Amino acid sequence: MSDTSESKRLWRTAGIVAGVGVLVLVPLVWLAVRMYNDAHQRKVMAANEATAISALASIQAAEQLYLETYGQYATFPQLVEAGVFQAPLTGDALVSGGYTFALKVRPKTDAAGPFYSVNADPQRSGGRDATGTRHFYIDSEVTGIRFNEERPATASDKPRPSMQEY
Repeated sequence: MSDTSESKRLWRTAGIVAGVGVLVLVPLVWLAVRMYNDAHQRKVMAANEATAISALASIQAAEQLYLETYGQYATFPQLVEAGVFQAPLTGDALVSGGYTFALKVRPKTDAAGPFYSVNADPQRSGGRDATGTRHFYIDSEVTGIRFNEERPATASDKPRPSMQEY
């Protein structure tokens, strides 16, 4: 009889140890999965931001070509129609790579020359499902790409560092 009670005690102890092990292991697995997902999301956001910067450079080149050809800046549909820019448009907006691009054009007047500006803003900038953290801005009068990490960027924001400055 003493062997049976000893056996029961050992099984009970083994069950307690296994239960504690599961209680420790489950949160550790959850933490590892969450860390992996966070690292993956950071990579996705970095890729989205790189794509947005590349798109802004393409827009800048297309606008310059359109200006030299037609003497004014163009909206996205005009750029696509002229064949100087290829993009999937949603109305007058360009949505690509987790970013929304808003283009504003001011025609030439007697008081001022033609002008354009483009804001590239993440579709979702906060939370775990953010598509990007930085907001970008270019226009016809500012050299380089401006950025802001908290709100839509403007011409007065700091320029994006060059690759040598990273």
